[in-house]
Amino acid sequence: MTRMNYDLTILGGGSGGLTAARIAASLGARVLLIDKERLGGDCLNYGCVPSKSLIHVARIVHESKDAARFGLMPANLGVDMAKVTDYVQGVISRVGEAEKIYTEGVTVKFGKVSFNSPTELSLNGEIFTSRNTLIATGSHPATPKVEGLKEVGFWTNEDVFDLMNLPASLIVVGGGPVGVELGQAFARLGTKVTLVQGPDRILPKEDPEVSATVTNVLKDEGIEIVTNARFVKASCNGDKKVVMAKQGDSMLTFEADEILLALGRQPNVEGLNLEAAGIKYDNKGIKVDDYLQTSASNVLAIGDVIGGYLFTHVAVYQAGVAVRNALVPIGKKKVDYRVVPWCTFTDPEAARVGLTPDEAEKKYKQVRIVKLPCTDIDRAQTEGQTVGFIKLVLASKKDEIVGAHMVGARAGEMLGEMALAMQNNLTLNDILSTIHAYPTMNTGIQQAGFEAYLESTAAANNRRIVRTVLSLRG
Repeated sequence: MTRMNYDLTILGGGSGGLTAARIAASLGARVLLIDKERLGGDCLNYGCVPSKSLIHVARIVHESKDAARFGLMPANLGVDMAKVTDYVQGVISRVGEAEKIYTEGVTVKFGKVSFNSPTELSLNGEIFTSRNTLIATGSHPATPKVEGLKEVGFWTNEDVFDLMNLPASLIVVGGGPVGVELGQAFARLGTKVTLVQGPDRILPKEDPEVSATVTNVLKDEGIEIVTNARFVKASCNGDKKVVMAKQGDSMLTFEADEILLALGRQPNVEGLNLEAAGIKYDNKGIKVDDYLQTSASNVLAIGDVIGGYLFTHVAVYQAGVAVRNALVPIGKKKVDYRVVPWCTFTDPEAARVGLTPDEAEKKYKQVRIVKLPCTDIDRAQTEGQTVGFIKLVLASKKDEIVGAHMVGARAGEMLGEMALAMQNNLTLNDILSTIHAYPTMNTGIQQAGFEAYLESTAAANNRRIVRTVLSLRG
């Protein structure tokens, strides 16, 4: 049998690829990790890490202006965008340095890689062989074919984290997580923001009440939100950039210093020569089965490049499954997407795991919703962060937890408890009987569970039992 150069070659050094490399190397495999020019991927360099850093700075500016309600003298902080960029880039550098541990025992190379066959690849013209290959090349911002857009120029998330100057005005095209997060951040830093959204509401994948709550917050902060408006043309008017959007039979026109596109992602498959390996794909990504195998059985794929859930944490989860299936193909493991949490990092945050009420109604005969407003959470009151709610989606007579939706301060942090409960099929009683530290935002989870219990069949039965016992005691 011909000895391969590597047991596993990983294409793409983002979060999924790095995790896969570390797991495979820890298991004793000969691992080659390839990226075009640097490690970290979109999440480190253009996504999660820099965006949350910018959001943090913007929150400080916003809170300083809102200080009067706490009895403090409000401050009008000036924004030095060059120094803000220095902070953001510093965070990227520190996180990148910490990630170096993921490549210990791994061969790392950079350049252009492509398939010659399922087991033979070329890197910068050099041919090598690999028993298995894992494609984790990620995605890039989608760019619509709109008249005049290329000539006018635009930003994506890849352009906003190294700015030297803050734009006075900005049109954000796209009202998904990236659009609303960056739109709010720039508005808080002092930019006049207009958000143009094609669907009838922002964050259209979320529960409608979640979308409505975030919409109201953004509007209160001065962001203009225009929905049902399809971007059809771009042009210039002097030194301003113009966006034309069709809303019904009307044509709307918006002007600003810059245009930021946030219209989704496209998989990075160009140049890989997937056809040579017999790997099937389309414009949504590489096709994989439940074991993350492609149409070439020794080649697997994870993360944004396969479409579906475009989240760093999902790619990291997939990395573990893929490496296990590649190195130990006996008793392979399937991916399980029953419980996938995600969070949009607006302020307040919008977090979700599981089914929406509408989705639950279609799947279960008996569904009930329990909602706790953040005004009922003591910690939220102490910090003046009372906008939002916790909504639990319960199904069947057993009150199975099939969904949780939150808007509120640190909602993303609270989501972990609900994801753990759902993944392990825990009950409302399990949450209620777990002591939660007080006063924390997580106490709200327990409070919501308590409200759900009080309205449940179990509570009604217990009341009947207690009443019977009390009546017998006289």
